[in-house]
Amino acid sequence: MIGAAGDVGQGLVYAAVERGWSVAAAGRDADRLKRIIAAHPAGQVRPVIGSVADPAAAAALLDAGRTELGGLDAVIVSVNAPNDVRPLSDWTPDGLLGMFAGNVITHFNALTAALDVLNPQGVFLGIGGGTADFVRAGSVHISMGQAALRMMYRGMAKEQPSRIVRELQIVAMVDGESTRHKADDTWLKAEEIGRHACAIIERPAEFSGPIVVLRRQDPIGTPPAKI
Repeated sequence: MIGAAGDVGQGLVYAAVERGWSVAAAGRDADRLKRIIAAHPAGQVRPVIGSVADPAAAAALLDAGRTELGGLDAVIVSVNAPNDVRPLSDWTPDGLLGMFAGNVITHFNALTAALDVLNPQGVFLGIGGGTADFVRAGSVHISMGQAALRMMYRGMAKEQPSRIVRELQIVAMVDGESTRHKADDTWLKAEEIGRHACAIIERPAEFSGPIVVLRRQDPIGTPPAKI
């Protein structure tokens, strides 16, 4: 689980542990990972320190996770760089490149490294956002990144038809550790996202991909209705 210390990441770890799975919780902050690991049964969640900022780091991180667990049946990546809310015209080209590096290239590095170490029928699941389909004031750059991320997952799934690649696109505000103080019933709990992600990993054929959308009103753990 790459990005285990984030709001969604913690929900993913929680849901995996709930199912009795062994988890390699990956991230850059050792202290935050220790706190997350301490909240679960001893030995079930194991820390892996590293990043997916570049291809070499991503490869080392995935290899460490495989070694820690004795193999990888699934890899989930839930990472993003902080995004300033401001008009698109206020961004510089270098600023946009940095934003894309933290929100798109990180996923690319994780995905390409994971395909080298996943077990033959292993599942790769990236977590994305619903602003790929709409724009909010001050967040055009976020929509650009999310749209690029979605096309990356679509493209990789097409190029690698024998591999299981999915993106879980969250179309809702997320009720997690950092937002719980202001969340209401219209927000998706991080644990709900985690349970939905685990259902995709357990039954990928039912969640026809590569893009799986989860909205607040959708039943958790159930594939979207056929239209």
